[in-house]
Amino acid sequence: MPTGAAAMLERSKALTLRLLAVPPEPSLPAGSAGTARVFRASRRYLQLKLLSWGSAQAATLIGLIFALAIFDLAAFGAELAVRQLPFHALAPIAVTVFEWIEAFGFAVFVVQLPFTLLPILLDWELRWYIVTDRSLRIREGVFKVSEMTMTFANVQEVSIHQGPLERLFDVADVRVRSAGGGGGAGGHDRESEEKSGHIGFFRGVDGAPAIRDLILERLKKQRDAGIGDTDALYQPATPSGRVPASPETLEAARELLAEASALRRTLTSGSP
Repeated sequence: MPTGAAAMLERSKALTLRLLAVPPEPSLPAGSAGTARVFRASRRYLQLKLLSWGSAQAATLIGLIFALAIFDLAAFGAELAVRQLPFHALAPIAVTVFEWIEAFGFAVFVVQLPFTLLPILLDWELRWYIVTDRSLRIREGVFKVSEMTMTFANVQEVSIHQGPLERLFDVADVRVRSAGGGGGAGGHDRESEEKSGHIGFFRGVDGAPAIRDLILERLKKQRDAGIGDTDALYQPATPSGRVPASPETLEAARELLAEASALRRTLTSGSP
């Protein structure tokens, strides 16, 4: 990109962020600052978005050219018809009007290019994914900034999602589901999952397996320390009606059984 265009783009980005009052980079979630890892969306994710944008713009331009070609044919026919009428002197004016309409159509197409490109660039640049030893935080959005924080005590599942285009560009989404987020993606589209408030995505990241393993590793350490249930990540839920007894419950039951046995022995020895 030329230096002048790059400088203009940077000024436009700064002005847009100031007008939209977009907050600075997010603060660290709960946890040790020394363990914080910050991830950003991959540049290849931006390339994928630009490819989608460019394809849409190319399709729009082709449609515009096709529409204007038909418009020119109609204008030519109208000009011939006008020349046969008594007020044929108005024909040049009609041609001029048609030419201005065509120019206006192309002008609108050109003007909308930066206004549709800038949000894509900002959306990519303003994606933040932060992981500490106790929680994670996801921030995204330009016009509507959303921020989600999940503590590892509530995380239920960590998975990787990758479509054909993502595989082509070697990027993927890491999906994190907390308690109450439903049992997987079956029967639910991504929009409904996000609206639930229990599912977050590390979108378009490099090294998605490494990020997933990092989260699982820290999640296991957190739960091995006595917070949460590590087995919930790997084992099916306990069947309804059966609640596993905790070690404290078993110990209390043993003490109660011992006291009952001692009382029974006392009563037996004291009877005639």
